[in-house]
Amino acid sequence: MKKTLLTLVQEELCPNGVWQLRDTMESVLRCQMLKLPKKDVSEDESRYPVTREGMRVFLDTFFARHYFQTQNSLIDYMTSVEFLRRLVSGKLQILDVGCGPSVASLAITDMLDSILRNLVEMDEWSKNKTVKINYVLNDTSSICLGTGQDILTDYFRRIKRYNSGGIFQGHTVTIQKAFPNNISQLRRINLNIGRYDIATFSYVIVPLIEKGGFAELVKGLFNIQRLCSDSGRILILQDKFQEQVIKKLSKAIGIPIHREELKQYTYSSKNENETYAYSYFAGVYPLSGVTVAQTAVA
Repeated sequence: MKKTLLTLVQEELCPNGVWQLRDTMESVLRCQMLKLPKKDVSEDESRYPVTREGMRVFLDTFFARHYFQTQNSLIDYMTSVEFLRRLVSGKLQILDVGCGPSVASLAITDMLDSILRNLVEMDEWSKNKTVKINYVLNDTSSICLGTGQDILTDYFRRIKRYNSGGIFQGHTVTIQKAFPNNISQLRRINLNIGRYDIATFSYVIVPLIEKGGFAELVKGLFNIQRLCSDSGRILILQDKFQEQVIKKLSKAIGIPIHREELKQYTYSSKNENETYAYSYFAGVYPLSGVTVAQTAVA
């Protein structure tokens, strides 16, 4: 029986329907946590860290959850013919709004590494052909931006050590000014590195509405869509407790944002070997034109 690229990547990242970190990413996460002081912090600080102590709790509690949600939401698109054709250019531009410690960027990067490895095995990608990934990281917390850069650097250092030639780190630009007040900066970067292929808004919708207002957020999302490539996608993630906000946003931008289910291994120091199932909201758009790759192997 032949297996599609989607199936092969799912079997590697989500065996038996349970999402888990690959060895390299798990090592990077554990190493980063060991660098940070362990101390109890407030719930708000654990979700939106501005201190080293808060970052340790975020990595322990929320990193894997947001990481898997990104992969689960984008796996169909990233294994599609449309996305694979985009990779032929040898470049990928990621805009990560509300990046925290580069969670969505890392999730996309590691899944891309899995995709290219499988394509090489299928003789559909030359093992010498590389993809340069450029990152635009946006967060108002300096500890988030600093940690995100550190984790990305460590990740690429480790995969280079294991002779992975498929991807390499290009430019990484950080912006500490809050979205959408930074739209002029995002436009300038767009002109320098190219249109964004994937733009993520992970658990940042509610804070942005609280600070800048709903209308400004919607306007900003429309502006981002204009800065994306023709085959690009925008991802919105939010927890299940913000259903009314998500329904309002979905109606305003004219994009369906669905409740999704996910089962994962936990990576908390207290529950290392347990699994956890939960629901969340996810929207990926534009939605037209995606055809899942039919590339298959025996």
